[in-house]
Amino acid sequence: MPLDAFEARLTFIELLRRLNASVQSATKCAQFALRYQDLSEDLYSCILEELDKTSLNARINILYFLETLCENSIRTGYEEYVEMVTRDLWEILDKVVPPAQGALANVALARKALDNLKQKSIITSENYDSVLAMLSERGKLVSQEEFQTRKELPSFSKEEILRRMEEDRERHKRMRENIWVIPPGDAMQIEFENAWETTSSLDEDDYELMREENAILEQASR
Repeated sequence: MPLDAFEARLTFIELLRRLNASVQSATKCAQFALRYQDLSEDLYSCILEELDKTSLNARINILYFLETLCENSIRTGYEEYVEMVTRDLWEILDKVVPPAQGALANVALARKALDNLKQKSIITSENYDSVLAMLSERGKLVSQEEFQTRKELPSFSKEEILRRMEEDRERHKRMRENIWVIPPGDAMQIEFENAWETTSSLDEDDYELMREENAILEQASR
């Protein structure tokens, strides 16, 4: 029996609140959002509302869920969620890493999630650069504020700390798996672009090494 808009919102909010770092959790939530894609705007608004209300730990889970949602949306040919996430990416990251105490713990993971979205061609380079600049500035801001007021930082329970550690381990496991994922497109062009972006510029040490190798090659050919 199909759900009406009110019931769908309640069910989706409950799924969002149960999110953890596992693939299964994110996939279940994404499947629900795609099953009721005729309510996409309502369901998407639930995501933004939860990002405002939930804990900093939970916001990271929602951010990584959005990556799964976009991947599944592209796979099924329904890209409205991708368009909404791309449109509101700055706002989303602003909620995940707010200018507040405790947010420093989310900076590195938020940056990695942003890298994943770009690597999988979900967002454009222009969108990536804009949000990355905001994240870098936000990281400096919260780092300075937390250093100055570290004695006033909110305390986290032992359960919260252990849960975050476990979820971070799960996320790192997924990140290692994603290294082998090739985004859609020309595989040779993608490989070239990755090599171009990750290779450092030539410096004097490189030239010296080439001179030495050329000298060895010249001597060997005599």
